[in-house]
Amino acid sequence: MSNLATTYPVASYLCQVVKFAPLRNVSFDTDTFDIELQSPAGTALNYHAGQYLQLDLDVNGDGQLQTLSYTIASSPDSENPRRLQLFIQNGSAFADKVLNCLSQHAESQTPLNVTLAMGKAFLQTDLALPHLLIAAGSGISKIKSITEEILRRKPDAEVKIYWSNKQSEEFYLLEQFKAWTDQNANLSFTPILESPDANWIGHTGFIYEVVSEDCDALEGTQTYLCGSPNMVYGTIDQLEAKGLKEENCYSDVFEFAPRGQQAAS
Repeated sequence: MSNLATTYPVASYLCQVVKFAPLRNVSFDTDTFDIELQSPAGTALNYHAGQYLQLDLDVNGDGQLQTLSYTIASSPDSENPRRLQLFIQNGSAFADKVLNCLSQHAESQTPLNVTLAMGKAFLQTDLALPHLLIAAGSGISKIKSITEEILRRKPDAEVKIYWSNKQSEEFYLLEQFKAWTDQNANLSFTPILESPDANWIGHTGFIYEVVSEDCDALEGTQTYLCGSPNMVYGTIDQLEAKGLKEENCYSDVFEFAPRGQQAAS
């Protein structure tokens, strides 16, 4: 794999939660929240599109900080170098605690410690080559960041994006991606529902099935994948017949769940 970007040193900042807003305006227990963090005046946050950060949060309210990792949903912006965006979905008791903690930080304007940036699967490829961006569920945060950066650098880049979810209500960024496809002729976006639904008129099934139907040849295609290890490795393996090469693929899974890890443990 080629690396066309400089690696920044990891650094920590005390950041304010300046935005905490639901994306779908449903119940707190099931919504996804748009969270914006801002570093102190005079600082500039250095990270690459597709990297993740760590938050130190007193999730249980017992004075004990927990370090939690979240993908940065925003892309680096020279006009607003202090801004970070996260998308955090509720749906579990722990996520509920995290979101309540962040809501309290927003209300009290109490800063929290943020460390960035981590992850080797950031945008680092030649944008003259075709790109394939694949996300399952909340993995769309990484793909959004990378898409923004690609469009900023090379608006006419050839990019195909696929996003899979279990429920249609989880496609909280449909309008954003559809707007990008309307504005950029070489960008395509395909949402995929895992199982058939009477109210869903789009694609259903496994991501690799839809990609395989759309793409005749993937030789030389630079691919970024964000999801579970099974999704990432399964998609790569299934698309090998179409010419996809793992050496042209980038995913955080390669770091935290390398192939053969479970068998070796």
